[in-house]
Amino acid sequence: MAKRVCYIHIGPHKTGTTSIQWFLKENRAALLKRGYFVPESGNVHGGHHPLVRGLCGQPVPPHQRDTAARFARAIKDTICEAVVISSEALDGLLINRDCARQFFARMEELNLEPKLVFFPRNQSQLLNSRYAEVVKALQRSEPFEVFVQAEIRHPSFRYAHLIALANGFCSKLIAQPFTEETITRGVVPEFLKAIDIDPVHFHDADVRRNPGAGPFTISVARDVMRSLGSKGRELTWLQASRCGKKLTSYLYEQGLADSGYCGLTTALARHIETEWRLDNDAFAQDAWGRSWTEVFAVDVGREFKPNDFEICPPDWAVRRRLRHTVREMKTMVQEILLDTALGIKAPWNDLRTRNSGSPDNKSTG
Repeated sequence: MAKRVCYIHIGPHKTGTTSIQWFLKENRAALLKRGYFVPESGNVHGGHHPLVRGLCGQPVPPHQRDTAARFARAIKDTICEAVVISSEALDGLLINRDCARQFFARMEELNLEPKLVFFPRNQSQLLNSRYAEVVKALQRSEPFEVFVQAEIRHPSFRYAHLIALANGFCSKLIAQPFTEETITRGVVPEFLKAIDIDPVHFHDADVRRNPGAGPFTISVARDVMRSLGSKGRELTWLQASRCGKKLTSYLYEQGLADSGYCGLTTALARHIETEWRLDNDAFAQDAWGRSWTEVFAVDVGREFKPNDFEICPPDWAVRRRLRHTVREMKTMVQEILLDTALGIKAPWNDLRTRNSGSPDNKSTG
């Protein structure tokens, strides 16, 4: 039997992954009619995070341990010629050589031809978005510039290794640049074109989800996390997930949710771009036959004005709202930490283990 193509969307984080996964979940039946099978097993809000962890040999919660086996049965039963899975967790997992070997070995066992779909993004904007995401999730609390200096050369921001990864495991890498223009147009149409589907067949291909946090949200989360002291560094994955969701829901209920956080200064953005210039150019030449600056012309060299409250203090009215919100959130977080079911000690619930290979701390089911 000829191998089926398996399109594997691997992220990275903060490149429209939530929008893509929502689209796949909502349009599963329509995609099935076009010969594209989107697995239901290991699907968390559209993302196949437990599935890919299982395929990589990583620990998962007890109720998800049969996810990979159910996926294998579903692949055997489907008549579709293409399979689509999506999880930005793979961006970090595949950096680990053992995880990569296990993952691609499973692809071979299932008679699947893997094609990796990836959306590289200019690192200045990516670092800014990732900082907002991990702080909003109550995972980090240091100032933005400290975060940048700690993570600027993290392997997950290097794209050239993906070319070697794809070549080493006889896979095709489909790289689609994630630019400011992509954000304006919407990432889902670009994803559909990457997997050989015409977006005009879907009326909701311009969906946009998860716009990101703003300066008020970041300040609340950062202050709450700092108030926890050493407890904050010991949060389990379940505790962190619950705290992050509670923060999001509370801010929306109070009409305080905001978006558009920026910690970048123009000088810091230039520093980040200089750090990655050689790596980025090597990747861009291999992937697209052009320089990184040509492909990301609207992103590289941009001017930035930070709105982080630690850099640009807000007026007294905002400071008063901030103090009140932090007090309310601290009480809620303390209640969450009293729930023993969330603090269970297990490899799958260890936040550092789950996030190894990536500076991101996004919940991945």
